[in-house]
Amino acid sequence: MTRERDARYDEDGDASTSLGMTKERDTRHDEGRINQSRPSDGRCYLGEISMGCMTESAHDDYQLPAGFERCSKLDPVVQAPTALERTRVLVTILANPGGCPWDEKQTNTTLLKNLLEETYEFVDTVEENDREGMREELGDLLMQSLYQAAVCEKDATDPFTLDEVCDRLVDKLITRHPNVFAPDDDANAGKEESAEEVLATWNQMKQREKRRKSVIEGISHAQGAFPRAAKIVHRVAKADDSELFVKAMLRADANEDSSQPTPDDYADQILRVIQQADADGVDIESALRNRLREVEQRIVELESGAR
Repeated sequence: MTRERDARYDEDGDASTSLGMTKERDTRHDEGRINQSRPSDGRCYLGEISMGCMTESAHDDYQLPAGFERCSKLDPVVQAPTALERTRVLVTILANPGGCPWDEKQTNTTLLKNLLEETYEFVDTVEENDREGMREELGDLLMQSLYQAAVCEKDATDPFTLDEVCDRLVDKLITRHPNVFAPDDDANAGKEESAEEVLATWNQMKQREKRRKSVIEGISHAQGAFPRAAKIVHRVAKADDSELFVKAMLRADANEDSSQPTPDDYADQILRVIQQADADGVDIESALRNRLREVEQRIVELESGAR
């Protein structure tokens, strides 16, 4: 799903003021506090804390930690109408001038390490069914997303807001769930579909929207080699050419007579295991993580018994 950027511009199409806040950016801070003026287009931006943006709903009963009740910088945090908005407001304060010097100088790139670490930590809590840990780590993931959004909003060449991100996400979730949001007069409205059919529809729409020329286009190179390999194998298995992966695995320099396996030989063995697991419907990465956890636990037990 692609949203035309011009739809976010003002009526003049002037990119310098299209976000309704660019001209205010140099004057929105007064004695270290964020200017509470409302953006010109009436929308709520991450970098503009505005009481006018709040809904008519009553505030929840959030109480500041003991000892912080008298800090006026926290007034917008306390007055935020929801927990999510309160978090967004707090991140905005920290990431802008007058907030935290370390937070203020971060970039999308410098924040990546923390984002990856928090993601892995959340995965750990889920696989351990650590509900208390999930509460904390999911919050840390949210924090990383909000900080990334705060940095994007301050970009000098192509800023965009969290509202834009959310609108695009909502559009995508609606358009990719035609089984749920079919028009009321649609003959197929309310028709039940299996989870597999829904996933197939999602993937078809995604490939069409992205205009991908290859089944493996869009697979991130930033992820580890093992999950990347599993993703490639899974995608290729759905290709029209059923022998595509086998053909791609052929190596002109392969030496069948060699008694000493090469690094590529080991890599090929791993790929074949991944391919077989995918064909059998096994999430090989998840299976490996679970097995490693069992082995780790056994190692600790054996070490304890040896003492």
